[in-house]
Amino acid sequence: MLIPDLYTSEQVSRTEASGQVVVCFNPAHPLYAGHFPGQPVTPGVCLIQTATELLSELQGAPLRLTGARHIKFLQMHTPAMPLRFELSWAEEALKLRGRIAIFQNDTCIAKIDAYFEAT
Repeated sequence: MLIPDLYTSEQVSRTEASGQVVVCFNPAHPLYAGHFPGQPVTPGVCLIQTATELLSELQGAPLRLTGARHIKFLQMHTPAMPLRFELSWAEEALKLRGRIAIFQNDTCIAKIDAYFEAT
């Protein structure tokens, strides 16, 4: 975990080419003191890093993001609410293409379509 104690993974499920993980963010983490005081919001880069770490966990090997087809943030995330990461992947031209949708309740708050390589 790049940022210790930022989140915990709950309810992990996996199939051959997809997975789903419920993540609870730590609202007391020092990161939220500055982003933003009194109204904490999870930075988009932290959502991307969390998605990369979850995909690595599901793949059983450390991965790094090497390129993105698109990354869209549709809503802000407050750390008091758990998120559901829905991940799918496929081998493409010697890289792993990951498609990740991030949901807060039933609302999609972010979409990631990116390429990953083993570190």
